[in-house]
Amino acid sequence: MTGITQGSGFRETQTSSQTTSSSTASSASTASTTLLKNAVGGIQNQSGQSSLGGNNTALINLIQQLVDQIGKNKGGCQPQPQPLTLSAQQDKAIRERFNIGGAMSYQVLDSKKDGKLSAGDTLVMSGGITGGEISRQKLTAKDVKAINSGSTSTPQQQLDANRQKWDSLGISDYSFTLQRSCFCTPDSTRPITIQVRGDSVTSARYADTGELIPDDRQTNKQSIYNMNADGVFNLIEQGIKSGAAQVDAKYDAQYGLPTSIYIDQNQQMADEEMGYTISNFQPEPMFTTMMMGEEDGGGPIIQPPIKPPIMTTMMVGEEDGGVQPCPVKPPIEPPMMTTMALGEEDGCAAI
Repeated sequence: MTGITQGSGFRETQTSSQTTSSSTASSASTASTTLLKNAVGGIQNQSGQSSLGGNNTALINLIQQLVDQIGKNKGGCQPQPQPLTLSAQQDKAIRERFNIGGAMSYQVLDSKKDGKLSAGDTLVMSGGITGGEISRQKLTAKDVKAINSGSTSTPQQQLDANRQKWDSLGISDYSFTLQRSCFCTPDSTRPITIQVRGDSVTSARYADTGELIPDDRQTNKQSIYNMNADGVFNLIEQGIKSGAAQVDAKYDAQYGLPTSIYIDQNQQMADEEMGYTISNFQPEPMFTTMMMGEEDGGGPIIQPPIKPPIMTTMMVGEEDGGVQPCPVKPPIEPPMMTTMALGEEDGCAAI
């Protein structure tokens, strides 16, 4: 068995053909070599210069430390993702899409290491009282497409466009289900079916039991009876105008009515977020028997139908009295066959 002698395992010097990849790698190599020297020296001191005599347990422990140190050094040599340099348009789109404003800042780390904004890159947001990291998330392909296309719009622009779409439809009778999502009482998160007639809420019932909720809009500004379509739009408007840290809303493509709302007033505070889900929207058309034009009393006067003329036996020209009918004579009967002799027909009988 070959003995281990001091300095025979690893050398601190390098041949002229070898170069180091970085100062970190050089430091790791030096640390590993020093550790191995110390291990060998310790073993030799304990074993009286014997190769593998003495305390074998100490040898195993020291070699294990060496292996662990090499593993740590390898991990430390891997390059970390670097922040990407973004265009002014990309910066504006990111701030609008993720509601980054005020004292907040962000970086996009090139996790894909391709030198450009890509799906899978990491968005890191910082700010608040300490200025430290608040959150980080992976960008999706949808995020990257929206950021690069510059087609993002602000929450206010989205609200205005969909509110205009809703108003243009002129729907005043409808129903829908509203459900809150918040850190509040269980009753506050139960789904509620809201019925609206003439743009005013006429009833609100718990969707799971049908129980009627009392109308308290006279004393409660937050009453569910104020939650018609305008009230739902106003939730988003209030969140934007209050300077909420995050306002997210999705809208129905056909009607423009919001389908989900999320408002976070302060990302540094916990449990104050509010969410709303709007579902089961049903417009209620009015059915009447009125004719077109009658709704304002200005409809046409309907004349009774004209009966068709009665068929008569009048001759052509009689309808205006221009032809006077002649008296009808009795029909002439045909002559009766007799046995009169020739010449008797005129009373001159032959003798």
